[in-house]
Amino acid sequence: MKKTVIGGVLTLAGAWLTGCIFVAAALFVPNMSTWQGTRLWYAIYGSGTYESVIKQSMALGVPFTAGVLMFALGLVVLGIEYFRPEENRRAPAGEPARPSSTSASAASPSAGLSESGSPPEEELPTMTKITQDDGQERI
Repeated sequence: MKKTVIGGVLTLAGAWLTGCIFVAAALFVPNMSTWQGTRLWYAIYGSGTYESVIKQSMALGVPFTAGVLMFALGLVVLGIEYFRPEENRRAPAGEPARPSSTSASAASPSAGLSESGSPPEEELPTMTKITQDDGQERI
């Protein structure tokens, strides 16, 4: 569960950061007079180190790349947690491990047990068939 939260936070933070930079660049594009290549990418990344004469870019390439990497890393963590088999997951510290489905007390620890802790000798009714006192089976 902790890794799922970490993956979700990374994904949301990366999406938020990247989205805010896209919006800022889109608002900045009409104010640009010169550019090279695509206006939006030029507004985000700029042309390089020799742009000291006329600053026509926002130079947000590093935070934009960090946001994309955070988004991708968060998706990878969420994907790993989604496809991990249930038996390979560890119970968090302080919580007992979940009982396996093959144990006799999987539904609840005391369901159907006598005082000695052994299962009763008669068969327990299931959810599909319950015989009433009048002899009719009901579901």
